[in-house]
Amino acid sequence: MENIKVKVCGIKKENDVKMCMDLGVDVLGFVVEYPIPVPWNLNRKEATPLLKALRPPHKSCIVTGGEPEKVIELATILKPSIIQLHYRETLKDTTIIANTLKKQGIEVIKTVPPVAEERIFQFGTEDIERIVKSLCETNIYGLLADSRVPSNAFGGGLELDIKFCMQVMSLSTKPVITAGGINPDNVCDFIKKTGTKFIDVMTGVEKSPGEKDKEMLSRLLSLVHAI
Repeated sequence: MENIKVKVCGIKKENDVKMCMDLGVDVLGFVVEYPIPVPWNLNRKEATPLLKALRPPHKSCIVTGGEPEKVIELATILKPSIIQLHYRETLKDTTIIANTLKKQGIEVIKTVPPVAEERIFQFGTEDIERIVKSLCETNIYGLLADSRVPSNAFGGGLELDIKFCMQVMSLSTKPVITAGGINPDNVCDFIKKTGTKFIDVMTGVEKSPGEKDKEMLSRLLSLVHAI
């Protein structure tokens, strides 16, 4: 059976980078120059030593957003394994970014918003099937189904939307990362109900914003690996 991949997002400390690698986290996520204030935000100077501390096979992911020129510049400078577009990028923006970064060997993940207003703004339609189909026709690596959108980006304790995650997964021909409220207490039930192969956690394994809890993360990983 294929192993379930785990991404831990919102890392701000070098000690947490080492801890995540030691515990076997697949992808380490860093929020860098996100367009609105969030507790996990880093500037490119702060992010540089954290990314340099990573060692294969662990992958780095920059969570950001905004105009294509800004995102491409950030990716070109920091050279992460993955760029996660998690703001209000349109289909055109996403296509430009994915096409450009593919030439640099950088993968792109685009978030599918659960909120109809955000889907209309970004894609011109609230129809999830049309959105997923359009995204799967681009050069992105995969999609993210997440409860977090710009309007609640600064908060924690999000409620899992299992139905939404399953809908995106059922429609996509590309990998789907699932997120939004996953923690050690609900991760097993969530994985069993959705059949997801890739989860993304942030506040669910934190003591405080940007400070990961080793006990919580270790417990979550043990549960995931046991499934």
